[in-house]
Amino acid sequence: MIALLLVEIGLTIFYPIPYSLEINMYFEPDPYTGFRHRPLGKGHYPNGVEAIANSRGHRDDEVEVPKPPGIKRVLLLGDSFAVGANVEQPEAFPQVLEVLLNETSGETIEVVNSGVGGWSAFQYAQYYEYYGDQFEPDLIVIGFFVGNDTYADRFSIDDTLTALMGHRISREKGDGWWTRTRVVLYENSHIARALMQSAGDSSFERKDCGDFNDYFLAVQDGRLFNHTKLPPPEGLELIAGNADQLGRIKKRAATKGVPVLTVILPDENQINPQLQATLIKNPLGDRYDFEMPRSILRGLLDERGITWLDLLASLKADPRCLYMNDSHWTPAGHRFVAERIRDFIGSEELL
Repeated sequence: MIALLLVEIGLTIFYPIPYSLEINMYFEPDPYTGFRHRPLGKGHYPNGVEAIANSRGHRDDEVEVPKPPGIKRVLLLGDSFAVGANVEQPEAFPQVLEVLLNETSGETIEVVNSGVGGWSAFQYAQYYEYYGDQFEPDLIVIGFFVGNDTYADRFSIDDTLTALMGHRISREKGDGWWTRTRVVLYENSHIARALMQSAGDSSFERKDCGDFNDYFLAVQDGRLFNHTKLPPPEGLELIAGNADQLGRIKKRAATKGVPVLTVILPDENQINPQLQATLIKNPLGDRYDFEMPRSILRGLLDERGITWLDLLASLKADPRCLYMNDSHWTPAGHRFVAERIRDFIGSEELL
């Protein structure tokens, strides 16, 4: 105890340990979405890329509220793909989309990137309902990631995670004695902060589309259930429930005359035959159809009158490896997606 006290005093005087920048964005609790980025919060991704939120909790440039005259706005709702995990902020597809739209439209267009890593369709709808109107959007674009959003079972605030010490955490763990103890130690001890700080890992580059690390394979294996040929009844209920959340956005936007576009973002499981061969061995392969769940999802969106853009075919046709070893897109992948969305918005005259 004396030794620990001496170390603590020494760190306090000679080498104080600051509150660490968290891996990923820095999160805080939110009454409507469960958690969100802390305004002006700072973090970094595992490959060292800095992740800073603006005054509204967006990984984006500041925007004026109310909207100045002569500006059109796109409100982008999504998860970590929208945020741009492990790429620089200007490389994330919402930021690239803003540049492309301004180059081709002849108008001043702002894309407000409100995405938050770990959000699902319920949280997209909640954010738009409680925060979205202030941005006065002329178009809403939803990035619906098949890998996480299809079977998400979060349809109330009590179902969502919350945040503690900048991290997303379950509500049960947040109330536990061990978590409370860690918070007290973290806030009051330089030794504790030094031990709790997370180390970065820059091993996300891939030599080719067949280069997989163990972390990546574990994540992708956990997403295989998205592509079962015959989803169970409870699975179909979850897909329909998430489509209903997109319908919430559509109905609210319709009262304001704002069009909504849902962009279906495929998982690499659907695209990469080398990955499929690595994960699946016969006869288990007979259980899967990598066109799923797009056929079900697109039908549900049609029933709700929601315009959609499915990127599966275009991403499959591109020979490049556009996903990193953390399962997110490379900068080239973000640009490819932004170009497809730009073209679709133009062809459908959504702006």
